[in-house]
Amino acid sequence: MTRAHSRHPRRMFLKGTGACIALPWLETFARAEAAAPTQRFVCVANPFGMVHDSFFPTEEGLAAALPDNLKPLDPLRGKFTVFSNLDHGYGSGHGATHTFLSGVLTSEVAGMPDGNISLDQFLGRQVAGQTRFATLNTAAGPVGGGGVELSWTRNGVMVPPIQQVSRVFKQLFIDDPAERTAELGAEYDQQGSILDAVNGQAKGMNGRLSSRDRQKMEQYFTAIREVEKSLAQEKAWLSRPRPHVDAKEPKDGTVSQQLPILFDLVALALQTDSTRVATIEVPGSFDTAAMGIEEKGYHGYSHHGKDPVLMAGMRKVEHYQMVHLARFLAKLEEFGLLDTTQVLFGSGMSDGSAHTNKSLPVIVAGGGYKHRTHVKMPEEEGKRVPLCNLYLSMAQRFGIEADTFGKSKGTLGELA
Repeated sequence: MTRAHSRHPRRMFLKGTGACIALPWLETFARAEAAAPTQRFVCVANPFGMVHDSFFPTEEGLAAALPDNLKPLDPLRGKFTVFSNLDHGYGSGHGATHTFLSGVLTSEVAGMPDGNISLDQFLGRQVAGQTRFATLNTAAGPVGGGGVELSWTRNGVMVPPIQQVSRVFKQLFIDDPAERTAELGAEYDQQGSILDAVNGQAKGMNGRLSSRDRQKMEQYFTAIREVEKSLAQEKAWLSRPRPHVDAKEPKDGTVSQQLPILFDLVALALQTDSTRVATIEVPGSFDTAAMGIEEKGYHGYSHHGKDPVLMAGMRKVEHYQMVHLARFLAKLEEFGLLDTTQVLFGSGMSDGSAHTNKSLPVIVAGGGYKHRTHVKMPEEEGKRVPLCNLYLSMAQRFGIEADTFGKSKGTLGELA
């Protein structure tokens, strides 16, 4: 990634025969050397996609008219972009929803350099140790039975989200008692000792291994080093007090009750720099009765089969999500964080009724981009753009000098 003037020192020198003449201080180069603004990322995802006629605008460009469910975002026009025709190329319905933030099926992990690492974990590695939580993974309620399965490590392990707002609040803003801090410190020391022992055993075997096994062992050593680094970073935060916020510990509740609270907590986590990477899952356990509709369950409404009553119910659930997404974006704007926070909304399912993963519902907000309200990517087979191209662009904006992410084939120029 090229940064203008970044290779120029603050003062340049003309070297001649025995002379060294310093040029004057130049503000152009001083600006180039200034620290880049802190970047943040938040992903909000649901498991069942969106009803297309209430999500995708029919027009393109900044002035595109918004369909009903996106109208809560209208006051933020110029701060968000809806993308049409982006996906990962899969077509197995629920079997591919877990690829939303990675672009890689769990069955393909072994053949990928970074496995099926999700974008949040990929970005979290960049800032690990700089904040108390490298990533903050949350859900607005129980995730079983049609969960999002959003966050994955490079080894194909799903990262479970915190499902209670009270627990999220405690982790962010309540200090552990001194006795518990001491216990945690001892646990970190013990884990470090175990790693040392295992590492020593592995090194003793290394000289007797084939070249292929030595390569596997080097991958193992790399994993050990990553765990050791992570443990050291986590232990370093034990003695640091958590930030104080003017908010009471929230009570746990249903999905519809917890979702707005969760948005507020994530906004506070970003404002206090407790984390710079967060995920919010809208689980399949959404309490649809709270929307004033019959309690058929979120999954039940997603299988609407174009039945007008069921579609209307599904739109109410989706509208509720958009209302609180818009409220979250407005809060980030109020905190002065929206232009440095890339907010991604979407789902690994395009249409829950048709069980398709083609043209996933995707919104990108904030991040300092020149937003265009609606961008329609190529629909024709052979010309379609991978969703991972968007993710690579977002990773580069975050400050990661990467050439690929997942199954990307380049970056997304439309988000320049």
